[in-house]
Amino acid sequence: MERGVYIIFERKVFLIVVLALLAVVSVPVTVAFGTVYKPWEVLAGVLLGSSDVFQALVLRFRRALVALLVGALLGGAGVLTQASFRNQLASPFTLGISSASALGVAVALVLGVGGRGSSWFVSFSSPFVLALFAFAFSIVQTLLVLLLAWRAGLDPRALVLASISLNFMYQAVLYLVQYLVLNEVQLATVVFWTFGDLGRAGWQELGVLLFGTPVFALAYLVLHRDLDLLVLGDDVAETSGINPRRARLIAVMVAALGAALATSFVGILAFLCLLSPHVARLLIGGRHKYLVSGSMLIGALILVWADAVSRTVLSPVVLPVGITLSLTGAPLLIYLLTRGGGVGGYKG
Repeated sequence: MERGVYIIFERKVFLIVVLALLAVVSVPVTVAFGTVYKPWEVLAGVLLGSSDVFQALVLRFRRALVALLVGALLGGAGVLTQASFRNQLASPFTLGISSASALGVAVALVLGVGGRGSSWFVSFSSPFVLALFAFAFSIVQTLLVLLLAWRAGLDPRALVLASISLNFMYQAVLYLVQYLVLNEVQLATVVFWTFGDLGRAGWQELGVLLFGTPVFALAYLVLHRDLDLLVLGDDVAETSGINPRRARLIAVMVAALGAALATSFVGILAFLCLLSPHVARLLIGGRHKYLVSGSMLIGALILVWADAVSRTVLSPVVLPVGITLSLTGAPLLIYLLTRGGGVGGYKG
């Protein structure tokens, strides 16, 4: 019996190590792909010491690092949210983060603090402000959802109903601003922002992600025991010595903060939060001690390679990674659903 448990433990740890190595190796491999220089041209340029090739590689390396960090943030946030809601279709964006962040971008453009628009273009005086507004509105939305759900008992159903109602309200306000206030170019800017694009994250944004991702990763991992109990139901959690309302509140808040940080810099990549936990659960199992790490690494891998496909599939056009992610990820999720009659999820 003990030997069987030890073998399972070794297998899970081995898979996590393999995923970590694949994520690290994927960065330099995907950097070779892009619109300007093909892999063989990159190799020749490196050997000849071309400064143009070096500059292109630096920009691609930044995108790959952003993809790695954002993918890890969203992959881990998806696991926390699904466990808290006890719903395999839940994600941080169930809380309405996407509409709230888009409204934040629209408000920033209207106020002129993130950029000024004319009938022909939008010039960004401080692009970082757009991310700040998107993050702030996402947090306000999350706090409102949690406040309403808390008054209703903070069970999964209360969270879903509060999220849906406030999400519709944010959508209505966003549509009203788009219809009455924004000009054509500002409207196009908001719409493009919702596509999800890693190219808008500069060096400052990367610095914030390099600092924030390890902090959130640690927070995700610390909560693994509470998540194991939450998926078994509130009654089991209470008899095991934890307060399910408080544990759910903390888990949802941490997941929402991590997803809001990622979304504020690169736009909406909601599908990644849904896909990564399912793939990780099939590979590693449902124990959150390993599932959280596995989902973060799988999210990072998927986003790094989705960005590489975005840069090459219609070269010289660079597709927003959110479009590529949905087009490639949806068939994969359908395959997982049909492969075994369903994906690993929660009942009840």
